[in-house]
Amino acid sequence: MRATVRFVAAGVAIGAVVGLLVHQMDPPGSRLPPVSRGVAIGILVGIFAGIGEEWVFIGRLRWRHYLWVTGARIALYTGVIVAALVLVNGGWTALTSDTGPFESMGLYATGDTVARDFVLAMMVAVVGTAFLEVRHLHNPGDIRNFLLGRYRFPVEESRVFLFADLAGSTSIAERLGDITYSRFIGDRYRDVAEAILAWHGQVYQYVGDEVVISWPLEKGLANAACVECFFAMTDLLASASARYERIYGETPRFRAGLHGGPVVATRVALAKTELAFHGDALNAISRIQGLCKQHGESCIVSATLMDGLTLPNHLRARSLGDAELRGKSESMELFAIDRSTAGADTAPVA
Repeated sequence: MRATVRFVAAGVAIGAVVGLLVHQMDPPGSRLPPVSRGVAIGILVGIFAGIGEEWVFIGRLRWRHYLWVTGARIALYTGVIVAALVLVNGGWTALTSDTGPFESMGLYATGDTVARDFVLAMMVAVVGTAFLEVRHLHNPGDIRNFLLGRYRFPVEESRVFLFADLAGSTSIAERLGDITYSRFIGDRYRDVAEAILAWHGQVYQYVGDEVVISWPLEKGLANAACVECFFAMTDLLASASARYERIYGETPRFRAGLHGGPVVATRVALAKTELAFHGDALNAISRIQGLCKQHGESCIVSATLMDGLTLPNHLRARSLGDAELRGKSESMELFAIDRSTAGADTAPVA
């Protein structure tokens, strides 16, 4: 729902700008004031785009061929924009003249500008669909940071990292085979995306069956977002267990390690530029996550991170004592995080 609201807000802004531009081509006094028309159309288009992107094309049609889905999106959004134009312009004519609403919409639909508006609507739909595809290649804010030149040179930051991998991945891969296992992993990543976005995490890397999620230190600690994110991911997978069992005969489970500290962030390479984090914190988080299997825990957090966390009532921490991390000269106290007895049945997703 929050994403749909953002689509509506974007539709209002874009509609106002496009309305002003198109107004320059319209005959004087023939249309609703340009900003008002653009805003009205933007609200309608934003609602349909939000529903389409968040529920239909990304969810129900995720395994359709790319060109099929893209063509359907362009056709739908072109139709929605044209329908909004007919509705808004026809409605305005009906309000400001003696003609009825259906007659007014018919006059617009057969008018001199409808062909031009259809072409413009298709152009907006094509450009908008392309932008919507590009956004899935980046975390929220990445494009802005790239345009502003942030991380062009190394920058030191304090960040939280959540390193989660698939429990029992080797046996699952052997049983399912490569193609089915790949779909299994893809489904898992798609199903937990809602939790990552809800808790404002940024996906740093997908590495096989592992995902690394990151937050600026303050955001990761606020409301225990980094830990809540992991349990929200777990809840989402549990809610889809019937589907996983039916299709794959297995419900995916995460094992995760969490740690925070200073890292250096910078954009690297030229053949394929990407944001990279370097620092001891990343080495430590990998080692911590690897101890989950050894201790039989699903979530282990470093003492460094625990010092800044205030856990909600439905979660509890248990000390696992000091552990020697491979490659580290000093031991580190670790904590297991799990559901508290009081909140085990009522933990929120986000």
